[in-house]
Amino acid sequence: MYLSKFQLLNYKSFRDSGLLEFKPGINIIVGANNSGKTALLEALSLNFQNNIHKSLTTFPLPSDVINSYYGYQLSLTVEKERIKPILNELSNSGRFLIAVPDEYKKFAHLLQSLNDFFNNGNIQDIEIQIRFRKSDPIHFDNIPSFFSSSYNKPEENWLKTDSSPSSREYYGIYDINHGMDIDQGKFEETIQYQIFQKYRKTIYRFDAERLNIRSCPVGTCRELKSNASNLAEVLSISQTNPALFNKFNKYVSTVIPGIKWVSVLPSENNTVEIKIWTLDPVTEREDLAFPLSDCGTGVSQVLAILYVVITSQEPRMIIIDEPQSFLHPGAAKKLIGIFKQFPQHQYFIATHSPALITAANPSTIVKLRHEDGETKALVMKSEDLKEQSALLAELGVSLSDVFGADSILWVEGPTEELCFPMILEKIAKKPLRGIQILAVKNTGDLEGKRAEIIFDIYDKLSGGNSLFPPTIGFIFDREGRLDSDIEKLKNRSKKPVEFLERRMYENYLLHPKAIAAIINDDDKERTQPLSAVEVQEWIDKAKQESSYLLKNVKPNQLSESEWLCQVDGAKLLSDIFSNLSETRVAFRKTTHSPKITEWLIDNEPEQLSELEKPLVSLLE
Repeated sequence: MYLSKFQLLNYKSFRDSGLLEFKPGINIIVGANNSGKTALLEALSLNFQNNIHKSLTTFPLPSDVINSYYGYQLSLTVEKERIKPILNELSNSGRFLIAVPDEYKKFAHLLQSLNDFFNNGNIQDIEIQIRFRKSDPIHFDNIPSFFSSSYNKPEENWLKTDSSPSSREYYGIYDINHGMDIDQGKFEETIQYQIFQKYRKTIYRFDAERLNIRSCPVGTCRELKSNASNLAEVLSISQTNPALFNKFNKYVSTVIPGIKWVSVLPSENNTVEIKIWTLDPVTEREDLAFPLSDCGTGVSQVLAILYVVITSQEPRMIIIDEPQSFLHPGAAKKLIGIFKQFPQHQYFIATHSPALITAANPSTIVKLRHEDGETKALVMKSEDLKEQSALLAELGVSLSDVFGADSILWVEGPTEELCFPMILEKIAKKPLRGIQILAVKNTGDLEGKRAEIIFDIYDKLSGGNSLFPPTIGFIFDREGRLDSDIEKLKNRSKKPVEFLERRMYENYLLHPKAIAAIINDDDKERTQPLSAVEVQEWIDKAKQESSYLLKNVKPNQLSESEWLCQVDGAKLLSDIFSNLSETRVAFRKTTHSPKITEWLIDNEPEQLSELEKPLVSLLE
C-alpha cells in the first residue's frame, strides 16, 4: 500500500498544491529555501496544525474575512496481493462496510462482482480515496466502485462544507467472509476510512534536527515513537533477536564506518542507555564505549531511521527532511543505497543535494517554487527524469552542474566558464545571483546539420517540466565564421546568441605585462625575471607570421586592431610560454587563462572592458 495521489489546500505557503502523483520507492522533494518543502512534508505526515495560507490571492484587502478551513485529499493504492490480507485483518479486528451507491436496489449483480473479485482471480490493484477538512473527514460525494470514491466538488465547496460524515449513514455490505450481510453503517466503518487509519499508523517523519535520545525507561514496546524518544527501549528489545540486531549494526557501520557496534545497557533509575562502540566488540572494552549523546549530529537520526527501515514487518511511509543537513554527503548516499534494499517502503525525501538525487534514482521528483506569495508544485516522473539525464549526457553536463541554478548562460568552453564570472562580477559589477555559466560540450555541434537538434535539446531542457534551469543565452568565439554564418546560427536558436568580436577569448589576454607576470610566477628555475618588453618583442615578431592567422589572410593586410581580432590567441600564448620559458612552462588554457584574467582585473581592467557589452546584454 502506498500514497499515490495527494492534494493540499490552504495550508502555509500552499493555496492549492494541485494533484501530486507519487510512485512506490523513493520520491524526492526539491526547492529553494522557503519554497515550502517542510510544509509539504508536514502535510504528508497527516499530522499538522491550523496554519492558513495567506497571500494577495486569498486576502486582496486587509479587511477580508479569513477562511479558517484547510484540507487535503489523498489516494492510497493497495496492490492486489495485499488486498486479501488487509481485508482479513480488518475483518478479524471488527467489522467494516463496503459502501455502495444508494441507488443500488438489486444485489445479485453486486454480489457476483464481489465474488469474482475475491474468488475468481480477478483481483486488481485498488485505489482508496479520502478527503479531510482540518482533522475531519468529508463524506463521499458518490461511490462508483466498492473501494474508491470520486470527488467532484470544487475546492471552495468541499473545503467550506459544513456537512459531517458522522451524520450520514452508508448503505453497503458487511462481513465478506460470512455471507456478505447487507446493512447500513457510519463513515468510520467504511473500508476507505479503515484502510486510511491503518495507513496512517505506518507513517514516520524524521525532521532535520539532532535527536537527544540517549536513554529512556525500560519497557516492552517495539514500535518507535514518532519523535524517537524511546529509541533505547526498542533497540534494547531488538537485542533479543541476534540476527536482526546484527543486521541493524551492519547497516549502521555501512553508513558510519567509524561506528563498530551499537549496544543498549541498563542504566540508573530503571532506564536503558544507548552506547556507541568505536572499537570492535571482540575487544570486550565496554568501558571505552560512550553514550549516544556524545556522538556527532546525525548518529541519532541514522539509528532511528535504520531501525524503522530494517525492523518494520509492514511497509512504511518514511519521510526525511534534508538528510544532508545531518549527514556527510558520502554517508547520506550510503543511506539512500540501503533504502533501495528495502523497496517495500515508500520514501519521501526533501533535499537540495544533486548527489542524493542522482544516488536515489527517484520514482518522482516534486519541484517546488515560491512565487507571488504561494508555492507552486511540479511533479516529474521517473521517465521524465531519465529523459533529462539522457539530454544532460548529450550535452556533457551532469545534474550536479546545473542543480540549484536559477538560469544558465552557455559559453564556448571551460576557460570561459572560469573567466566570464570574474569579468561580470569584478569589471561589469554584475552579480550572478543564481546564474550558472557552463561550457557547451562541443560548439561544432551548433553548426551544420546537428545545429537544430542541439539547440532543440537546450530548449527541451529549459522547458516547464524540468529540473534544468532555463537557458538565458549563448556566447561563443567568433573563430573564422562569416557574418552570414553567424546570423544563421542566431536564427536557429530560440535564445539569444552572442559572438565575441575577436577570434577567441585568449585574444583579449595578449597583454605583455600580464603574460610576463604569470610566466615569472610559474617558472621557478628562471634566474632573471621575464620582462614585458621581451614579451612585446616576441608578439611583434609573431605579427609578421601568417601561421597564426586564418588561411588566405596576409599579415601586412591587417591593422593592429584587425590583427588582434584574427590572430589565433591560444596558439600564440602557447608558443610564448614555451619559448620564453625555454619549455619549462607549458601554456594550459584552463590554468593560465584564468591567472592572466585575474592579473588584468587587478591591474589593467580596461583590457577586458570590451567583453562587458555582450555578457551584460545576455544577463539583462
